[in-house]
Amino acid sequence: MEIELVRYIRVFRKWGWLILLAAFLAGSVSYLTRSGQPSSYQAQAMVSIGGFIESPNPSSSEIRTGVELAQTYAVLARTYDVLEAAVEAQNFPVTPEELGRLLTVETVSNTSLLIIRVTYTDRILVADMANEIARQIIANSPSNLTPEQLNQIALANAEIARLNTTLQTSREQLDALDVALAEAPSQADIDRLTNQRNTLLQQINLASSTLAQFTETVASLQQRSNSLDIVEQARIPTSPSGSSPLNVALLGAIVGAMLAGGVVLLVEYLDDRVHSAEEATRTLALPVLGSIPRFGKHKATYTDRLITMQDPSSSVAERYRALRTNLLFSSGERVKPIYVITSPGPEEGKSVTTANLAVVMAAAGLRVLLVDADLRRPRVHEFFGLKNEVGLSTLLFADPLDNVTADGKSLNLAANLRQCLQETHVPRLRVITSGFSPANPAEILGSALMQRWAKVFTTASNVDVVMFDSPPCLVVSDSSALAATVNASVVLVLDAGKTRRNAAIRARQQFSNLKIELQGVVINNVKPGDRDDSYYGYGGYYYYQDTPVRPNGERGLRRLLSRDSHPHVEPVEPRPDGQPRRD
Repeated sequence: MEIELVRYIRVFRKWGWLILLAAFLAGSVSYLTRSGQPSSYQAQAMVSIGGFIESPNPSSSEIRTGVELAQTYAVLARTYDVLEAAVEAQNFPVTPEELGRLLTVETVSNTSLLIIRVTYTDRILVADMANEIARQIIANSPSNLTPEQLNQIALANAEIARLNTTLQTSREQLDALDVALAEAPSQADIDRLTNQRNTLLQQINLASSTLAQFTETVASLQQRSNSLDIVEQARIPTSPSGSSPLNVALLGAIVGAMLAGGVVLLVEYLDDRVHSAEEATRTLALPVLGSIPRFGKHKATYTDRLITMQDPSSSVAERYRALRTNLLFSSGERVKPIYVITSPGPEEGKSVTTANLAVVMAAAGLRVLLVDADLRRPRVHEFFGLKNEVGLSTLLFADPLDNVTADGKSLNLAANLRQCLQETHVPRLRVITSGFSPANPAEILGSALMQRWAKVFTTASNVDVVMFDSPPCLVVSDSSALAATVNASVVLVLDAGKTRRNAAIRARQQFSNLKIELQGVVINNVKPGDRDDSYYGYGGYYYYQDTPVRPNGERGLRRLLSRDSHPHVEPVEPRPDGQPRRD
């Protein structure tokens, strides 16, 4: 979990500028768009469907019918006839089509309530529009009473009122008869009052029965399942609806940042290039011996790229010294290590790495022999300003058995080696350039003669380290043939941001299939501060002087040579038994 979090933090550090830029642009566009629009207001009216709300004991079927009818009226409210009637009734300054775009109709969940909502730029008209649409829904619905039904209800209500008055009078008369009956002085008065009371009770019962019939008639006419009533009129809004420009800008910025973040994650997911030491270790299961940051200009010469000699006090040169330390310690008990340095593809910095590594090894007191085994596109001689007339191909095409003396000593071996060895301005560093380009580089690099020369190099008393700069291993088979022939440890150079993971895996598999030891990986051309390139993130130049000494200058070169004079070393001649002679 912690590793994944660190990866996301590194992705944000790399692409944070893009995410922030997308958020700024999206927020700015949203703000300008919202600011250019007029303020809008919103008003809503509520309509109830079905008369069961006024019923003290509504049945479940009445409630269900009202809920289902609400969905139907929500659709009918947006019909052209209703909208046109609303526009014509109030002479609204919009067309029925425009009013339909301003209208939103929805039902309250699990109820028979219909909400009619209108959004418009005029806060007075917006309330009138909502109310008029509600009225037009009721006017165009089949639930309206006919004129005859309305007259019937009016007559029934008038009769109900008359009967209520009659009943009130009759009850008062009944109370008076009861008082008189209680005070009657004779039996004749009691009989007369009793007859009057019975007659009055019959009139009251008849009036009550008639009143109940009229009341039931009115209720049956007014209480219908398909009735519509406005339960809440739309009110004039006091403030604009919707979000303010600042809120819209904030929302736009968030959306823009999220979209940019999604694009970044997609790009990172689809990107199969090796960017860091962590990715190289995870991909190849090999130790990362060094992480070299990007330095120099793109069109710099090879001499300028020899930064360990041009600027030995720089942090980049220190990275090469760290690479040297890791490489030598990883060699274990091997007395005289021999390295083949290659890369999966071309232009990934393997020659720059080889040349600079050879310089820092020589600066550490090791006697280094650098061999340019790239017989197709040699570059080592350009780093040190050497001639490339003779070199490794000269040695491999020479016949070591010519001019053999009586004691088995080869005269050509020493002469050829002396002819191809070239001194450099770096003490203890000698170079064998590639020589001419043969037609079959892979064959001669994998020949028995190459194996014999490698034994001469590694057993010489004046050589501590042998380094071969070889061609890209996935382009040609030269490096694999060379490493297998000379029994060397392979150092794989990867270009950060260029080398594909599949290419690195295939390169590793290629050497593993041949049982060739892979010493480790060098990540080249890492962007300073990118991903895990934090080797000298805090005070990387603390221990370096402000004005570095450049050994390529005349004074610096003289000082370097006086401090450690370059020894004169002759090539080692082999003994008659084929082993190199140690004098």
